[in-house]
Amino acid sequence: MVLFEKAKNILRKLEVNRAVFYSVLTTGWSAFAGLLTILVIAYWLSADEQGFYYTFSSVLALQVFVELGLTTVIIQVTSHEWAFLTHDENGKIRGDERALSRLASLLRFSLKWYFVCGIVVIFLLSSCGYIFFLTRPHPEIEWQIPWLALCFVAGLTLMLSPFLLIIEGSNQIASIYSFRFVQGIWTSLALIAGMLLGFGLYSLALSALVRFISSCVFIIWRHYNFIFQLLNFKIKERINWNTEVWPFQWKIAISWLSGYFIFSIFTPIMFYYHGPQVAGQMGMTWAITWMIVSFSSSWIGTRMPQLGILIANRQYEELDRLFSRLFLITVVISIFCSLIFWLLIYGLHIFNMEIKDRLLPILPITLLLIDRIILVMIADMALYLRAHKKEPMMIPSLIGALLAGTSTWLLGAAYGPMGAISGLLALDILWGMPSCYFVFSTCRKKWHVEEYSPKVFSYKRIIS
Repeated sequence: MVLFEKAKNILRKLEVNRAVFYSVLTTGWSAFAGLLTILVIAYWLSADEQGFYYTFSSVLALQVFVELGLTTVIIQVTSHEWAFLTHDENGKIRGDERALSRLASLLRFSLKWYFVCGIVVIFLLSSCGYIFFLTRPHPEIEWQIPWLALCFVAGLTLMLSPFLLIIEGSNQIASIYSFRFVQGIWTSLALIAGMLLGFGLYSLALSALVRFISSCVFIIWRHYNFIFQLLNFKIKERINWNTEVWPFQWKIAISWLSGYFIFSIFTPIMFYYHGPQVAGQMGMTWAITWMIVSFSSSWIGTRMPQLGILIANRQYEELDRLFSRLFLITVVISIFCSLIFWLLIYGLHIFNMEIKDRLLPILPITLLLIDRIILVMIADMALYLRAHKKEPMMIPSLIGALLAGTSTWLLGAAYGPMGAISGLLALDILWGMPSCYFVFSTCRKKWHVEEYSPKVFSYKRIIS
């Protein structure tokens, strides 16, 4: 009993609530399942098939060009309206009818938007991807039908996004993250089972299908009353998209589009210039190191609705107190995870295990891990700013994307993964981190720093 209480106190000091707990479980399972998947890929897919596997995901990430940042917008707008609403014991919404009406209008508009997005992914993105893969023909690999099937299921899943985003934005964080934990288990098992059964690249479509079905079950089974009420509520006041949302969304959209050129273009470039084997090494290494960012960001990502509510209620002192603790925790965790991963990779090389050849060499991995730690800091500050329903990171993101895209293209084409990663790290050190911190400090002072004592939040303490 004493040990249990001590454990609870430690978790409380680390800002671990139920949502963070489930998010950490989800990321932990993803890491464990990811390692299993890597082993399965290494033994059940050829090096060329591995390249197609990871390039599929990178090309599919182009769906950000049709979403236009609406994911972040829905969560933030919902959290600001939810400051005046609550749930009853039956899952129905209670509170200010004006806020409820605006929330209902948000859901209905989002459903129309994401329906169009899903259609674009199913027909346009699948066709563009098909043409891209044809530029580097590998007749021995059956990739055509797996790619089209993956795009079809991904488009259907995208259409469900508004329901899940509204649920998350309404501060039902424990519910949504516990679901993602269970969903992560089933999708991972489906992927691994597909590989073991010899489905090859079809396993990606199978995993996506399990994700779609589990999302449908979760929405209907756990939140039927909540969704039904929003879909049938008589709207008296709507959110004015042109004046309230679009000024925020278009900036988010540019940041998201910029993010593709910073984070997702590496594997396709390696595929185009150096072939599927190098793309497979790049993709697998990128996927593993990205888990560090996802795991570390769990502490702040799950608190976004809470941050939005604090901002809506103008509780800026509590907002910065919470953020300062979360920032420190995420940075320490990212450093610790990066060190553990580096030691594992070093062990693979020491014992000369064959699976090391499916990853990048140890030097580019080291540089990529350093970049991941910097990225966690940048992401934390960007999330803090976006919780205000504003997007001041648009210009830095756009410039960063232009620089990163050019660097990755030129250095990646000439020097492979080592050149691309070196360029990315140099840009984040010289541009990404300084520009983000400048915008962060400037906007915070402008928005609300004068409304309470500045002693609560110390930039020097956080950044150091």
